[in-house]
Amino acid sequence: MSRRKPIDKTQIRERRNRMLESAAAARLSLTEGVREMRAISGMTQEDFARHRGVSARVIKALELGQGNPTMATMNRIGQFFGLEVAFVPVMSKAQGDVVLQPADDLVAMASDDAGLSKAILVQLKQDRDNAAAGMHELAEAIAEFKHQMKATLQELKQTAAAGDSTQLPGPGNSTVPDDTATTKPLVRARKKPRSP
Repeated sequence: MSRRKPIDKTQIRERRNRMLESAAAARLSLTEGVREMRAISGMTQEDFARHRGVSARVIKALELGQGNPTMATMNRIGQFFGLEVAFVPVMSKAQGDVVLQPADDLVAMASDDAGLSKAILVQLKQDRDNAAAGMHELAEAIAEFKHQMKATLQELKQTAAAGDSTQLPGPGNSTVPDDTATTKPLVRARKKPRSP
């Protein structure tokens, strides 16, 4: 299998940056993305599939717009370029122009390499801060739960120590009376064989 003619590093960098800008602006379809990633890598469909750990049939179908890959497969393909499958804003056409809702700010910041890097860093910082806030809330909820459980356990111990007549649930502390004399055994009637 022959490899494609390599393109120079400047062209590769420009194509990669354009592809990442399109992805950030939610304008990169799966078909275009896979084609562009493979073209940037300078590999044949078979080589690219082998490199990304998927079958060549998957790459061919995706490039033809006929594939129905799993998220894991798409993430495996995009991972090498720092991409993953995600929700993106819905694009709507207004008088021939494509209108993007929330992604417009990111596109404006991503007009050059430094702007794209800054946009990514800002997003990562926001994600990190959100995750830290969520972890803090979770830690507080766990601490409150532990406190409530400790109080409940202490209350149960005090009740048991006081000799309360109420039995606590647990092994050997059944509240069901043990009156086996009144229970009737279950007897099944045998079916008689039919006579011919």
